[in-house]
Amino acid sequence: MNYLPGNTEIPSEEVELSSIQSLSSSKQRPTIILASNNVNDSSLFLNGLTQNILILYELFESIGYESYLLQHSPSSFLSDKKDFILSYRTISIQNIINHTIPIKAFIEIGMSIDITTRNYLRSIGCKLIKLYLGNIINIDIETIQYYPSMFFNHHLIGEIDQIWTSPHYYQHLEYAAILNHTELEQSCIVPYVWDSCFITQYGTKETIEWKSPDDWKTQDIVIMDPSISFQKCTFYSLLLAEAFSKKYPEWKGHIHIINGDRLKLCSNSHHFVLSSLSLYTSGRVHLYGRKTIHEVLKEHRSACFITHQWNNDYNYMTLELFYCNYPILHNSEGWSNFGYYYSINEWNKAIELLHHTLTNHKSNLNIYKTHAANLIWKHSLHNPTIQQRWRQILQFSPSENESK
Repeated sequence: MNYLPGNTEIPSEEVELSSIQSLSSSKQRPTIILASNNVNDSSLFLNGLTQNILILYELFESIGYESYLLQHSPSSFLSDKKDFILSYRTISIQNIINHTIPIKAFIEIGMSIDITTRNYLRSIGCKLIKLYLGNIINIDIETIQYYPSMFFNHHLIGEIDQIWTSPHYYQHLEYAAILNHTELEQSCIVPYVWDSCFITQYGTKETIEWKSPDDWKTQDIVIMDPSISFQKCTFYSLLLAEAFSKKYPEWKGHIHIINGDRLKLCSNSHHFVLSSLSLYTSGRVHLYGRKTIHEVLKEHRSACFITHQWNNDYNYMTLELFYCNYPILHNSEGWSNFGYYYSINEWNKAIELLHHTLTNHKSNLNIYKTHAANLIWKHSLHNPTIQQRWRQILQFSPSENESK
């Protein structure tokens, strides 16, 4: 089965109701442990990886496993955190060694463990998986080029049974397998999953849901790209807004760039790029530091969003905006049938799409909600088709995993 960037390939056949997890069984549930970074109210919104970890925790629970988060220091996990976070089971390496636990799989996603511990886990019949959810090729290249003195154990090699990655990072699978000395045939693409829990647990949809602006001519635009590399950069979105403002001078809205403080760190972007834009010199561009999605939505209830991703087709932020009905121009090829999709190769069409979005989103809202509901269900951890695919993957049969 072939993959295109951003396309999650899942079986098309109907899933029988018998595949849904039974509640009548009294058998001990096998354990899955996620080796994660420290999960707290702050880290959840610093990096999508932390949200990925908790979504997978919930997914494995929903298909009959008992999930744990491996933390360096579980005691610190208990301090100053919402009940939502405290509800997740945590475990330490010492706990694993001291207690007999039927561990089905140990998944390294936000933390790498030492080779000795990996050997122990394999000795008790546990499968070791490395799940990559990032552009590791580009990260590795950029680190070598721009941070030559930096020593960072991004990859700890040895004793890994399988490499997993998300559909929108499929191009890194072979690289990751070779890097970890793991057979490619033992590696696989795993379905992308999402849930609205981070919106609902840290706010209510009613308090951050999109409100129609009084006039599109004064409607603001928000750009939230991280601006940490060429893959997720503000420049394309900002230049698109600049071109739009020249073609439609009646639009007098402002541009709010989250993570925009990073643009001032580079003298070239600050003194040559920004200063050449009429939106910036006229005081209509506002640069901010990092903010959570809830803060941004509460402050910009009637805004339109633009995002630009390269090699990052899927993005939780896009789904969060869909969920709360915010219009967002996105260039995810895998989601091209949903919402306001533009191609970076069709500049004039992107400008017209922005105008169409600002002037027609209110009248298109019911259609947009349908798009959002379909896209969210496609990736929902409660979707039986998604759950069935994950059950197959956790059987660890090469014949089932290969090329899916």
